[in-house]
Amino acid sequence: MHAIEMSQPGGPEVLELVSVPEPDVGPSEILVAVELAGVNFADVNARRAAYAGRGMAFRRGLGLEVYGRVVAAGPAVTGFPAGTRVAGFCRSPGYAELAVCDHRLLWRIPDDVADTTAAALLMAGQTAYHLLRSAARLGQEERVLVTAAAGGVGTAAIQVARRLGAGLVVGAAGSAERAERALSLGADAAIDYSGGGLAESIERAAGTRVVDVALDAVGGAVRAEALGCLAPFGRLIQYGNSSGGEEQLPDARALRDQLISVGGLRLAQVREKFPESLRTSGELVLTWAEQGLLRMPVADVLPLADAAEAHRRLESREVLGKLLLKAALS
Repeated sequence: MHAIEMSQPGGPEVLELVSVPEPDVGPSEILVAVELAGVNFADVNARRAAYAGRGMAFRRGLGLEVYGRVVAAGPAVTGFPAGTRVAGFCRSPGYAELAVCDHRLLWRIPDDVADTTAAALLMAGQTAYHLLRSAARLGQEERVLVTAAAGGVGTAAIQVARRLGAGLVVGAAGSAERAERALSLGADAAIDYSGGGLAESIERAAGTRVVDVALDAVGGAVRAEALGCLAPFGRLIQYGNSSGGEEQLPDARALRDQLISVGGLRLAQVREKFPESLRTSGELVLTWAEQGLLRMPVADVLPLADAAEAHRRLESREVLGKLLLKAALS
């Protein structure tokens, strides 16, 4: 089969289409013929070996989520006959024509959910859900700020916040065009934070300087400003650091004095330690998608061989929506 691999960390140019053996399938696993693979910023960080400092081993292959059809299942798996449309998280690299998935992390796709939606939705939608429900403990009518609002998780978080009863949703991004995208997804206000002054911008757009929950994957100056926007007992949940700078948070005394808290979420840890919690959230986001209550705009679908170009676009910060790679067995 064909797959995207890299011999060393580096820029997008290290990604190459190569021939590799088909992956082995364990007793509780499912072999999926990949039709579409999601491209995520976590893939960019893995390509750069940005996680090496955490002791994570270098992987030649990339790709965390796939959509396709069941080819075969291990003897301990039931309910996934060959040909079933499925999407979910993969154990073997997803930038490939075949991928192996734990059956607990794979979902049957309703007939009314489009292929591209199924491919783009589960990782971003579940990250958004667990940021707001599991980590932030969002309450009814609370005010929410979402930075990186034009990205995959940000796009989902705006809509999920609405589904979970937020009273005010503010989408913020690094340009006016990207921020405006949040309005079409249900945000009450859109903020361009490229010039700073986040609290003042929120006040002008939404009539308040403070929020109860802030979700941030940018880090750096944006995170510092988001912290300054928290109301008493407000929560900032950080889930990435796309700015690439050194990560800093207030010290313990500052958190106590300001009556705020900071939490974090990494969906990979949820998948590893609490896979059963994803069953419910996965079914929920698929139900919302089936009902037309959760949309995941797809920016483009590129051939598998163009994975390097997909990474270049994602790193440019100009992509509006999700990028997908199209794979097909040769």
